[in-house]
Amino acid sequence: MDAMAEIRQTFFEECAEQLAELEAGLLAIENGEADSDTVNAVFRAVHSIKGGAGAFCLDDLVHFAHVFETTLDEMRTGRLDSSEKVVKIMLRSADALADLVTAARDGGTADAERNAGLIDELKGLVALAKGEEPPAPTAAASGGSTDGPVYDDGMGDFDFTPVAVDISDLMGIGGDNKFRIVFKPSPRMYAKANEANRVLRDVYALGEAKVSCNTSEVPLLTAIDPEGAYLTFTIELSTAEPEEKVREVFEFVEFDCDLSIEAVLDEPDGDIEADDPDIAEILARIRAAPDGEPAPEPAHEPDEEAPVAAKASQPEPEHAKAAPKPAAPPAPSAPAAAKADAGGDGKGGASAGGAAQTIRVDLERVDRLIDLVGELVIHQVMLSQRAYQAGLARASDVAVGFDELEQLTREIQDSVMAIRAQPVKSVFQRLPRLVREVADISGKQVRLVTEGEWTEVDKTVIERLADPLTHMIRNAIDHGLEKPADRLAAGKPEEGVVRVAAMHRSGRIVIEISDDGAGINRKRVKETAIKKGLVPAEANLSDEETDNLIFLPGFSTADKISSLSGRGVGMDVVKRSIQALGGRVSITSRPGKGSTFTMSLPLTLAVLDGMIVSVGDQTVVVPLTAIIETLQPKASEVKSFGGDARLVQVRDTFMPLVDVARELGYSHDLASATGGVAILVEAENGARSALLVDGIQGQRQVVIKSLEANYGRVPGIAAATILGDGRVALILDVDAVVATSRVEGNFFNSGMKHAAE
Repeated sequence: MDAMAEIRQTFFEECAEQLAELEAGLLAIENGEADSDTVNAVFRAVHSIKGGAGAFCLDDLVHFAHVFETTLDEMRTGRLDSSEKVVKIMLRSADALADLVTAARDGGTADAERNAGLIDELKGLVALAKGEEPPAPTAAASGGSTDGPVYDDGMGDFDFTPVAVDISDLMGIGGDNKFRIVFKPSPRMYAKANEANRVLRDVYALGEAKVSCNTSEVPLLTAIDPEGAYLTFTIELSTAEPEEKVREVFEFVEFDCDLSIEAVLDEPDGDIEADDPDIAEILARIRAAPDGEPAPEPAHEPDEEAPVAAKASQPEPEHAKAAPKPAAPPAPSAPAAAKADAGGDGKGGASAGGAAQTIRVDLERVDRLIDLVGELVIHQVMLSQRAYQAGLARASDVAVGFDELEQLTREIQDSVMAIRAQPVKSVFQRLPRLVREVADISGKQVRLVTEGEWTEVDKTVIERLADPLTHMIRNAIDHGLEKPADRLAAGKPEEGVVRVAAMHRSGRIVIEISDDGAGINRKRVKETAIKKGLVPAEANLSDEETDNLIFLPGFSTADKISSLSGRGVGMDVVKRSIQALGGRVSITSRPGKGSTFTMSLPLTLAVLDGMIVSVGDQTVVVPLTAIIETLQPKASEVKSFGGDARLVQVRDTFMPLVDVARELGYSHDLASATGGVAILVEAENGARSALLVDGIQGQRQVVIKSLEANYGRVPGIAAATILGDGRVALILDVDAVVATSRVEGNFFNSGMKHAAE
């Protein structure tokens, strides 16, 4: 990949971050949080995208972002209110901006007619803020054709006539804080479509400002670089704002300019006399010094002014030397000395302390690192096990070294896994746009509420969450929420609520998608399933079993096919996708109150803590997160009924006793309940069961290997792993084993009745 392609890729990665920041800010404004920090963050996001797009000549993107930015600027200044109508236009504009970024990245095209219409709406908001008539629609918006990008900004033709501008209304109120700011843009700043005059205008808004421009570095016309930057601005600012607010003005450009911001203490009126011997001598030496060479030392002993002269004569930074210079440059002025005093580091002395340091790393490298750490864990276990098998005493120095190696390996593994851990916010950020689009199509009013968006999970899980969440959100809006009129008739507000929450629970991530709609119409669901031949007409189904019919392939209650539903695909895809991740999905629904879909997924697809058990002549791993306790049943605690079904009494509770060897097909005979170990487990739906195994070998962290990818799907098995002796062990799918062991219908209830008798 060439350097320009890498920069372009980085730009689009940053665009994704800026778009996420933009949408989050607009949603916060929609919820009434239209404070200056939020509005400025939204403005900065659009401004940054425009600046980067300008460097790559993405004209359509630059133009749209410019109009969008202009509208947001009216909101920044307080002339445009953040009403519901305004925010809705801006949210749609954010969607259009995202489409333009995608089109620029992938080489596609965006909806030009829609974008032109949005541009007209944005310009209308600007006109409204200024008390003017909205401009006439552009040709693209009115159905006409255009030859390329539309660059009409509502300013008429491009003929330019100089006019006098009164900026007195831009001036803020002065204050006791005084600053001297030296601001020298670099070519990079202009290449990113940033403008010095916009920065200066924002400085004016802080208080009383006096700006002077140093043109000493401007070369002759024959030597000038059209893309160069030669001007240095010195600003004397009097403001009531603190230094942090002053620095915020330059935060967009601080790395693309030389910047110095210094607090100025009050001094007696009057200028420094030029005939002061020390000052006069220093100025003489500065003027006499050749460009780039140190000034000669004074003949007299150095005094307190000497350090000033030394600073003023420091070499210029590299990027300043690169700019063409006139043949006979004039003597450096006070601004130039102030610039040299800033150190020329390109950051203007801006404090970087406390900022999080991050790097961008190719995901393939991280995946490779995780694979290697997994192999390290396996080999560490193998070495330890072989050493003990060879008769090495556990109290020996070598054994102690193996224990320390195990602990160190575990820490390395945890640290590497933390690298891939990401908050689910990246997935949740895609949902507001989806909700808006589905709500518009279905004609419903919907409000999305998200919780726990900073809950962290492995990146591989996050990447595969998007499709299931999309289907479930669409289902919640299309099937769950009622029409506004129906909600009013039911005594509910017109606006329905869809809530998406993420949380950690028992070493797994749980995501709940709930709505306050009408709930599942179980009668209709069962009738539809019978009509489609999915269940027999005489089937006696519980509420839970009826609800789960919606996950069957081909099931749909839609009366007609639409762009949202009706083809019988969606929820079955959700279930398969979640199962492929080693997860489970469950439903709870209350008629008239709404439904909740709960997805439970592993935090990572790489490692898990498990209990190694013997099942027949095989070794199986039971995930530790599902285990509550272990016990050895007594004969008096085991109750048999209905053939091979058994219950075990644990204190005052009876629960099913599941013979794991028989369920997995390792044995056809029923194992003795008193000859093995019962592992008490809890399924995702809260139901408890006891898994009967032959014995427990120990507990350890294992590396997960996909069985489905390397062999095929096996009922009751979630994945596989490699043990210390090199053998493959299967990782038990606790929920699947417990579910298949139950007799259809009333296993637990009939067993409880039998036990009570």
